[in-house]
Formats: sequence, C-alpha cells, structure tokens
Amino acid sequence: MSRLQLFLMQADVGGMNRSKAFLNDNFVSLYGPGLGNLAPFSEEECKARLMEVYGLEGVALAGSIAELRLFVEVMADGDYVLLVDGDKVHFGDLGDYYYVLDADNREDGSCHRRGVTWLKSLPHAMVGPELKSFLAEGQFPAMYEHPVTDWQMKLWLSGATESSGQSEQPFAIDHTTIREAVDILRLAMQSDDVERRERAAAAILQYASRSRSL
Repeated sequence: MSRLQLFLMQADVGGMNRSKAFLNDNFVSLYGPGLGNLAPFSEEECKARLMEVYGLEGVALAGSIAELRLFVEVMADGDYVLLVDGDKVHFGDLGDYYYVLDADNREDGSCHRRGVTWLKSLPHAMVGPELKSFLAEGQFPAMYEHPVTDWQMKLWLSGATESSGQSEQPFAIDHTTIREAVDILRLAMQSDDVERRERAAAAILQYASRSRSL
C-alpha cells in the first residue's frame, strides 16, 4: 500500500479568494510575482530574488523560502492536497509544479502553480477529527507530519476515525451453515485419528455450551 504526503493550501492567495479559479481550472498556487520560474528549486537563487524583489530579511526571508521550497520541491506529483475554502474543504490529487508567465504580475500573482485533480468537496464540519486537528493549525501551505494512505484519506473524509474504521463488525451465521459445520464435526468424531476426534468433540461441546448461554 503506497504512502503519500498530504498538504494543506488555502483559497485566499494574495488577498483574493481564488477558489473558483482553482476548482474550475484545476490548480492551486502561491502568491509570488516577480520571482520568475522557481524550478528546479535553488535556495540561493530563491533567497536572492526574495531579497531583491521584496526586500525580505531575517525570519520573514527564511519563512518565505521554506514556503516556496515546500510548494516547488517537496510537493510531488500524486501527493494529496486539501484546499480550505471558508467552511468547505476540497480534496485533490496534486500534479507537477509549473510557472505561468502571464500571471507573473502584482494584480494576479498566481504564477507559481501545481495542477490538481479534484476528487471531493465537503463541509469542514464533516471531516474526521484527524483532519480537523490538521486544519486547526492554520498554517498555509503546510504538510501533514506523517505519510498517509488512500484508505486513511477515505476514512478521514467520511468523518470517521481510524479506530472506528478498523473495528471489526460482527456478522451473523445462518442456521443452515451451523448445522453443516456440526455435521462435519460429527463425521470427524468417527475418524481413526484420536486427536482429530478429540478436537471435534471439544468443538461440539464448546458450541453446545455457548448455545445454552444465549
């Protein structure tokens, strides 16, 4: 079972709600006009551009570099993404990073993009507690601390927990099946193998004991 990374993005980018464009045109983006194409990612080049274009330094510079690295280098094709859009959450499958020159301006700024195949949308209140805790951190972009599986994501997006999803549900056995099983045990009691006869007898006695207790 393959394990992938899960990332968190928000619809509000550069002071604008981009949810309509994100969902209709199948992408997510970071706001970063003036930096040019960031692939392949180079920390030194990214640092130089951020200092030149935005005059960043210190903690602000380090934070911007970390965000851009996460988006351009750490995220990978096939990973999962959650897009927070007000009281809704959209879930999708990430694609590769790409740069859009026409969007490299202050008015738009969505030039750093990743394609997304959107798979599901649901109210924030309906996601499972594991995802709610991740969303509550309020960090964008962000990466979930552990790799996840497709099974986990389906479970969390259904509002369930892993413990509830893993619990085994009891199933009913019809009377015909029970009679057939008992008949097989009776035949086993006629075997020449002493141990086999003893196991069959013990199984029948155990069944009879449980039946009386019901």
